[in-house]
Amino acid sequence: AGFFRRPAVARFLVSNKPFALIAAATFPVDQIDILVPDGMSPHDYSLRPSDIVKIRQADKILWAGDHMEPYLAKFAAKSVKDSKTEWLDATHLMEDMGLYGSDPHVWLSPELAIEISKRIAEWHPAVKQLDKEQVQKDHQDFANGLTTLVAASKAQLAPLKHNGFFVFHQAYDYWFKAIDIEQLGAFTLSPERKPGARHVQNMRNQLQNKEVTCVLSEPQFSPALINTVVNGLPIQQGELDHLAGESVLTKTAYIEWLSDMTKTLAEWLK
Repeated sequence: AGFFRRPAVARFLVSNKPFALIAAATFPVDQIDILVPDGMSPHDYSLRPSDIVKIRQADKILWAGDHMEPYLAKFAAKSVKDSKTEWLDATHLMEDMGLYGSDPHVWLSPELAIEISKRIAEWHPAVKQLDKEQVQKDHQDFANGLTTLVAASKAQLAPLKHNGFFVFHQAYDYWFKAIDIEQLGAFTLSPERKPGARHVQNMRNQLQNKEVTCVLSEPQFSPALINTVVNGLPIQQGELDHLAGESVLTKTAYIEWLSDMTKTLAEWLK
């Protein structure tokens, strides 16, 4: 029996695009559904009727957990009683691995991504032994490629790690830790919480004192807050996307997305 009772139509639902990129390394792309559309933030997402249909039709669901995606919590809790759909909570998995900090954007942890990929490879609907061997090879390629990228990113950014930069919100802790770089500050801890006047003034002071090389906004959020802080100062402004909005699902998309983030950091920190 196992998880995939209907191999031909198995639906794998992921809560956001970065999880889909991880899944695409080993799982058939045409069987992956994404809940939160590109350009929208998972912080304040509201489920539509079509989303509820996807949740009910999914064989397997990967999500970030109730701290990040509270709108899925009641469905996940219900699934404990109703065994039709199996859920994987990425935050719980990360806690089990001893890697969870205060940042709920767990999909930016390379170590977690490799562990999730390993799990997804085991859920793959492949029936023939040859297919199963290919799926395991795809997972190993993903793990090796990601490990190589982390080492290369660390080396590329090492000469620039003392150049200060601000990010829009605290979403990159796991990736920055992996590549041994640290932001000087974040405009806000979470997009739905506006920073206090003192925090804004402190950031502006750091900009005026030339402690900061660049500020990095995000495509999902209005740059009004950043513009208020930067107003009139000659500071470079770039963009990072913690939700991989421009990415297309392929076997190497997750690695390419993180690679692009490294290139963006290197470009602006120079």
